Amino acid sequence: MSALALNVDARWHELQHQRDLNWDLHAITDRAQAIAFLRRFENRLCIYSSYVEKLYSNYSFVVPQDEEGGITILPDEMAWHDTFQDIPADAVEPTGVHILPGEAVGFDGLYMKVPGESRLIASREVPFQAGLRLLIERYRARGEHFLPVLVKGDLREYEARMPSLHLHRINPAKLAHCSRLSIDTIRGAIAEHLLTLFRQH
Repeated sequence: MSALALNVDARWHELQHQRDLNWDLHAITDRAQAIAFLRRFENRLCIYSSYVEKLYSNYSFVVPQDEEGGITILPDEMAWHDTFQDIPADAVEPTGVHILPGEAVGFDGLYMKVPGESRLIASREVPFQAGLRLLIERYRARGEHFLPVLVKGDLREYEARMPSLHLHRINPAKLAHCSRLSIDTIRGAIAEHLLTLFRQH
């Protein structure tokens, strides 16, 4: 067997054992609705795997035909330039931000539930574009970047059993082992995906 074939086999074996790229849907009431909602973000939000400490920006959702199966995230192994390595799990932090369908709050389009800047300030639900602008400005005021990603468990149910996506974020301050070029490339990939999502909503 050629070296290339061995490498491909090794990659597939690695993918088969990445349980954090297999998302079960047992806690979701309306499976079809949740899958349809999630597909709106395919290749629009990067996916992080703590198992191999990688961030994928080019992937597809694989959904089995049976009603019991979950979703598998399948990275495009040919798109090596869209895979970012050596990102430790502690650099990926929960934000408390949720993306939800507007129907969950009585409106059309996508909405964001954005937590207050302190525990004394209530969270608020705002249209997606306004929420994204708010978060970018909020992080910028702290001298940081808002770099949202998805991890296993981020597909959840909101009120009225509507699907929602919780967002994590990459904290560049915890990537001190990475070169400035690597961090800028990650920022660029996430920004490009967000811009596409922003224009669509």
